[in-house]
Amino acid sequence: MARIAIEKALNWSLSQCKELKEGECIDLLCKKKNRIVRVIKTKEGFQLEERGFFNEDHQARNLKELKKILERLIAREFPRSHLLWAFKRRS
Repeated sequence: MARIAIEKALNWSLSQCKELKEGECIDLLCKKKNRIVRVIKTKEGFQLEERGFFNEDHQARNLKELKKILERLIAREFPRSHLLWAFKRRS
């Protein structure tokens, strides 16, 4: 569990995703912990869950797609946040 700056959230998430094993995930939450973006490592690539303003699921086959989707989700779910809670755990 860590608090990370919103500017570093994308790079931190991508560096952690490179090390994920199948079934592990990374959670990014706002201060009140009522909005979440979750990245889960799967056999095919990555599954992203968005719960907050929007409740959607996304798929990414590689890190390039993951970066594009994650960048959009962070901006959409955490528009006024300066710090995020970050967790790495088994899903």
